[in-house]
Amino acid sequence: MEIGFVGWNAYSSRFVVAPRLEWECSADVGHYRVRIADRAAVIADRVVKEPLWDLGDIWEQLPYGGIDLLIEAFDHDGHEMTSRHRQFRKSPGCDVKKQVPLDWRDAIHRNIAYLVEPAQDGMEEYEKELPRFCWRSTENSVSRKRGNFAFPALHNPSFIFAFLNYAELFPSALNAAEAKKQARGYGDWLLKHRHPEKYVCSLFPFSTIGNGKYKGGCEDTAITLFRGARVGDAMLALYRTFKDEKYLNYARHLGTVFARLQKDDGSWPYRVDPETGEVKEEYTSSAIAPARFLEDLDRTLSTGQFTTVVTKAVDWTLKNPVRTFLWQGQYEDVTKYPPFQNLENWDVNETIRYLSFHAPNNPAYLGIAGKLNAFIEDQFVIWAEEDGFVKCPTPSVLEQYACYQPMEVHTGNWLFSLLALYERSRDASFLDRAIAAGNAIVRGQYGNGAFSTWGCDRRFGRPLDPWDWPGCNAVASSALMILLKYHLFPRGEGGCVLWEQRI
Repeated sequence: MEIGFVGWNAYSSRFVVAPRLEWECSADVGHYRVRIADRAAVIADRVVKEPLWDLGDIWEQLPYGGIDLLIEAFDHDGHEMTSRHRQFRKSPGCDVKKQVPLDWRDAIHRNIAYLVEPAQDGMEEYEKELPRFCWRSTENSVSRKRGNFAFPALHNPSFIFAFLNYAELFPSALNAAEAKKQARGYGDWLLKHRHPEKYVCSLFPFSTIGNGKYKGGCEDTAITLFRGARVGDAMLALYRTFKDEKYLNYARHLGTVFARLQKDDGSWPYRVDPETGEVKEEYTSSAIAPARFLEDLDRTLSTGQFTTVVTKAVDWTLKNPVRTFLWQGQYEDVTKYPPFQNLENWDVNETIRYLSFHAPNNPAYLGIAGKLNAFIEDQFVIWAEEDGFVKCPTPSVLEQYACYQPMEVHTGNWLFSLLALYERSRDASFLDRAIAAGNAIVRGQYGNGAFSTWGCDRRFGRPLDPWDWPGCNAVASSALMILLKYHLFPRGEGGCVLWEQRI
């Protein structure tokens, strides 16, 4: 007989907000004794009939840091049958005060200068004449040596968005022309390197490549299907900038294939064989990314071709991850996990922004978006220095349970959601948090302009791990640009339309 935790927080290792813990036992239990202790002694001792305990009534008594929970199950005669121990941390919550913006403009210029530089470690034959991160996603920001694999469907669009944002915001800047040129270079790479048209996933982008080959990592030759929507977003951005029909044609093609591959319930599978369509991993919470892309494609084409597909995807999202909090199945470099064991927040942020955009016509959406943000702030935001994490500038956002590390990319992704929530709610605390997040990104910048992906440790004055993800830098740069633009032109003035921005 065993006691097992159930529910969305069954694998959570830290909480900002008092959790409601639920469990189940395979035996017929008369009652449970539940005790909670800090490092020194037991703080709370309860007997409960039902397998749950809402810690809200004792949360204020618990100190920050490590907490031990012990559950003992007794039969109807009072004999102990089994027990279960669990550890977690009580983490400090939001105490963000209104901050003065740091020099976001200078940080952006320096980061873009770093991102558009030529490779410092030589180029393979297949890389020549290309931006340096088309085939390689990582770089040691000290030695400037690059890794040998890449996630082009994820990171190429990140560079495209950042460079087009930069050229638009700073058209006379020293690196504006080069940024615009490289945005097109990343886009043209995606047009040249894609799966055969005859495949089930016709002309879909590669999601993992390595050593000059169209496969790699735990995906091998499979693809993260929904990542094609991010490429579609990038194609629409390139089309709007360059008015080149090849980008629009590819976006239209991707949209048609997405519509064909949508499941009856409105979702899409996570990881598939692009040739046969065989599902390698079924569940992903990421249905909003394709829905948002298809909705944008419809606006661009002035058609309603994908309306039904979008509606089904949004309905599925509201009935499933929004309700269950099974936000899982997002990244190319992780294998399959049981439900709730590897929660993440990337598509939670995408959903927040989508719901915020549509809130004027759907009044309940803003409340849902706020609850989703509360989930992120509880499970993924480091508000102050915390044991077990790099001593980096805060607030900073953790990626996923399998990589529970603060990263500039996720801080930037959350920052954009905070602006969207502020735009709709006019709650100044969202804007204060967005400014603090932007300042935290800036505080983690190297002297050479790179942002630290893994957090700049204040004790050493540098990151503990110098292997950065420049595509993640690009997302942080875009977030700073959007924040700067919004700061200069609030509420849509001067062309700052938050909903059309991409990071």
